[in-house]
Amino acid sequence: MGKSIGRSVGAIFGLGLLLAACGGTKSEPTPGDSVGGSGGRDDGGNGGSSAGGPSATHSCTPGTKRCDGLNLKACDDAGAREVTVQTCLSSQVCANGACVGSACAPNTQFCKDGAVWQCDDSGGSTRGEQCAIGLFCRVDGDSASCSTQACTANQPVCDGEVATTCKSDGSGPTSGGVDCSSTKQACFAGQCRDVKCSNGKLCDHGDVYLCSHNGTDISLLTDCNTGEVCDAAAGACRAKICDPGKVSCDGSRVQTCNEFGSAWLPSSDCATDGKICVNGGCRKQICAASRSYCQDGSAYSCDSSGTTTTLTQTCNAQSERCIAYGSYASCKANECHAGDTLCSDNMIKVCNADGTLPATGTACADNQFCENAQCKAQLCVPYTYFCSGKDVYYCDFNSPVLSQPCDADTACKVLGSSGAACAPLACSPSSSACLGNQIGTCAADGHSLSQVTNDCAAATSVCTTDLQCAKSATDTLGVAENVEPFAASYVVGDVIDVDSTRKLTELQTQLVLAGSRELRWIVYELSGQTFVAKVDKLVSNVTGSGFISSGPFSYTLTAGKRYLLGVVVTGGDAVDYVDTWPYPSKVSFGSLIGRVLNYYPGSFDGSYIDTNYISLMKVTTELP
Repeated sequence: MGKSIGRSVGAIFGLGLLLAACGGTKSEPTPGDSVGGSGGRDDGGNGGSSAGGPSATHSCTPGTKRCDGLNLKACDDAGAREVTVQTCLSSQVCANGACVGSACAPNTQFCKDGAVWQCDDSGGSTRGEQCAIGLFCRVDGDSASCSTQACTANQPVCDGEVATTCKSDGSGPTSGGVDCSSTKQACFAGQCRDVKCSNGKLCDHGDVYLCSHNGTDISLLTDCNTGEVCDAAAGACRAKICDPGKVSCDGSRVQTCNEFGSAWLPSSDCATDGKICVNGGCRKQICAASRSYCQDGSAYSCDSSGTTTTLTQTCNAQSERCIAYGSYASCKANECHAGDTLCSDNMIKVCNADGTLPATGTACADNQFCENAQCKAQLCVPYTYFCSGKDVYYCDFNSPVLSQPCDADTACKVLGSSGAACAPLACSPSSSACLGNQIGTCAADGHSLSQVTNDCAAATSVCTTDLQCAKSATDTLGVAENVEPFAASYVVGDVIDVDSTRKLTELQTQLVLAGSRELRWIVYELSGQTFVAKVDKLVSNVTGSGFISSGPFSYTLTAGKRYLLGVVVTGGDAVDYVDTWPYPSKVSFGSLIGRVLNYYPGSFDGSYIDTNYISLMKVTTELP
């Protein structure tokens, strides 16, 4: 049915007969002085004091109808009395001798209670002219007016749902005719027509229409906009919020979109049965939402609602087991074969039935290691570097492996508790040397004196590089071969293996400073495999070039340890003087290993040493 519907006729005859069942017939006494109690005028515009009205021998005009509130009354064929033939619904009005819907076609007129009523654009109505005594309210097409005739003489007219003609005097419908209701039709303008609607407002093509012409036609009331739907129950356009018939959840309650798509209608509460609402249905929660778990030796996952589980991993019962980590579960390879005896954590253990290792077992002694489920004597300390002969070895669990063969003028030297490295010999065998603040002949191992000729320490002195005893010694490290710019906040310095315990009293480094700088003088000590800062001294507003001094310094360098003596320049870049290999590796209190240039941290890896270079420094020491 299209939207382009013509203006509907304002007089909506008989609609109430389609909307409600007829009221019971009741005989009533005829009003005393006149028909309808209104000076002979019928309230519904049918009958009155015009031609064909009641005679002296009749109380009412036979066949005429009138409205008495919501009651529709008719005069019997003898004209002796009125009977109530129908009581209109509360949503209807009694007008023109019929029950009709309260809504009416826009911009049309109709008759009600002997007055002309005007329909507005929204389907509402306002009362207009009240017909005078002796006149009838009469509808012609979409218009109504007060007339001396109830209908046009000899023209088709509706008497309720009966299609008949108007009497020759225009006083009302002729008795008899065609009962449209017998063919499930409705009477309009004196003709039986198919019924298209049965209530005041309805929806068609998504817009709001009025049921008019006694249900035989509809007229557009409101054209709904995009995003709106027609809500027939409300008789208005409403915003579309859902698809008709679709179900969803409102918390634990199931809700269904109404037939128009304009509202959600609440339904059952799943919580009543201990269930939850999921996708518009009640379901039992069987697992923890959005988590995975172990079941029957395999891994399962639970969906976001907690109502469905999915097998995610099937664990191999022979070699795997399911393990849950918080909200996640997965298959993991067994640690061992059930019942096997094996080594773990340097203990002899028996594998559990579920393929896991027990926390305890039979522990091996400190000088033993576990191998093939037996405790055996250790050949070396596992995972450490150590010296064997003149070379460096690594203990791979329990087996010594050659790590670094040392050159002829070097030998393995132990560095810390777990380290060792090739280092220059403290002295050349059979030559004169200064070791341990003593002067004598270097032994064959290059690390001790076979004969002492002068004990400087006994005289509270130290030996110098020219093999003399003195209260202090100043060693110059390298010669100026090259220059190298370095960025601010970098530490630059030299690494020394100390073989004569000394107290450090001053550090000097040859630098070029383009402007005022801040110098932090630092001593690092190798601990294990890491250089750790032990002492520092800050000197501000330093300028110039050449050997720049730290000023008085006090820190004891212990024999047998490795140190980094350096400086950090901040406030701008600087230039450092360097010496390349071969450089003099012997100093009065130890051996030079190489140079470090590294961004300044609190500590750093002890392997960051460049053995091809040293920085030009002067180191002054004395006996502690």
